[in-house]
Amino acid sequence: MSTIDATLGAQSRIPWRTGLLVVLAAGLAAAMLGDAYTVAVLVVLGVATSALALLPLTRSLPVLVFLIPFRLYVDLPGTTSLEVALTNFIVVGLGVACLVGGLLRVRPRLMGWEFALVAWVVWTLASLVWTSEFVASLTGVFRWMMVFSAILIASQCLLRAADPAAAVRRLLIALLCLVGFWSLVGFLEVLLGVDPIFSFLKSPAAAVFYPPLFLQERLAARNFNWLSGNDVQPFGCFLNAIEFGILTAAGVGSALALAINRRALAPRWLVLAVLVLATAANVAAMKGTGWLAAGVAVAIAFVSLGRSIRRVVGVSLLTMGILALLLYIFRETLIERVQALAAREGAQGAAAQALSRPAIWLYYLMALRIHPVTGGGVSTAILYGPVHWTLTQGGGTSVAVVLPTENSYLTTAIETGLVGLALLLTAVVGALVRGLRLARRYPDHPLAQAAGTAAIGLAAILAGNLTVDAFNGEILGVLMGILIGIVVAASRLIPRSSGGTA
Repeated sequence: MSTIDATLGAQSRIPWRTGLLVVLAAGLAAAMLGDAYTVAVLVVLGVATSALALLPLTRSLPVLVFLIPFRLYVDLPGTTSLEVALTNFIVVGLGVACLVGGLLRVRPRLMGWEFALVAWVVWTLASLVWTSEFVASLTGVFRWMMVFSAILIASQCLLRAADPAAAVRRLLIALLCLVGFWSLVGFLEVLLGVDPIFSFLKSPAAAVFYPPLFLQERLAARNFNWLSGNDVQPFGCFLNAIEFGILTAAGVGSALALAINRRALAPRWLVLAVLVLATAANVAAMKGTGWLAAGVAVAIAFVSLGRSIRRVVGVSLLTMGILALLLYIFRETLIERVQALAAREGAQGAAAQALSRPAIWLYYLMALRIHPVTGGGVSTAILYGPVHWTLTQGGGTSVAVVLPTENSYLTTAIETGLVGLALLLTAVVGALVRGLRLARRYPDHPLAQAAGTAAIGLAAILAGNLTVDAFNGEILGVLMGILIGIVVAASRLIPRSSGGTA
């Protein structure tokens, strides 16, 4: 091991032994109550955790980023209806270890905007006090803890690294590989077709990615928005193809930001490959939210980060050429999709109008009036939703389904009040603004350019959450937290650097 790697490991390693013992103890308890699949998953969890324990945080975090879609769902010991993803415990456990390790090393000193981050965390935790559904809210708060843990892990990974520039490069490469890999998987899903995909979803192996009980409900109603008749649109590692559209949009924006800036933060071939793959997957998913998120990311990337006229023009022509080709290839599917969107928004009768997003949002706005300041508690918004009856596959049974808000901003306002929404926007939009500001102020600094790249990814996530509940999603939520963490670290490290170079 080189001197740099040894120093890096010494500065970025966190107290793993305690966390490992807790995970193994919980695993033993679960194994005593679980089935063969649960035991097998726990073995994988133990091996993975042990492997991460042998690596410094700057090495293990990129691995964890790439593996985050592998959720490893099991029944919570002692219950039959509450499923948990073991990967979530790894993320939260690392976050707690980082917090404890940081408090033991130095006295924390918050800087300006970081007070908003802490206030956001405290307010979310405080919502457990007044919630009417404590168990549901506890589960929801735990998912928010993944987001907060991701912020802490990513920031500490860079702040403790002996070479933050090298650490952030590895992290960005992992994010690009994540998007590129699942874009390829999306095209494989299209090639496989309906029958092989449904065979996999009905098998025990699907629990590696998806919660089994929720998946069974979807399978019974055949309720998947990546189905178009007998055709399959790419959906990657998500059951909701809109979330896949947001992931690819974040990939498009981040790859574009890396392509037009001056610093080589990732191999050029990887940046261009992900730009092409993510753009193609985003278009092929046929989700208006994904297109909107990608459009916002692309626009902000060009306006905020573009400097070299030749590079901006070159990348613009390449991007427009790819889009034109994809629009031509998928022109028939695109026309059908636009017609379907029009029908959903009320163009074809009262039933379609009742299912439109504006109608659902107006319905949920009534719930916001109940607790406008404090909110009703995390994971309680669904209690106020409209009920829609749908037929199961074959039309034999009618099933009642509560329609979700399909808007993360509205969900946050209902669950944590206008105060919680204001704190969330201050934290996330604040990270976006600071990332772009650093990138423009320090055009040759790798950390500043990484912060700008993270800001573009955040822009895509913010735009995508207009029509989906994903702020604290198990994949997109962790991704959002990591991007914020990059900005936090860059904000702290760059003022200490001299000039604009690494």
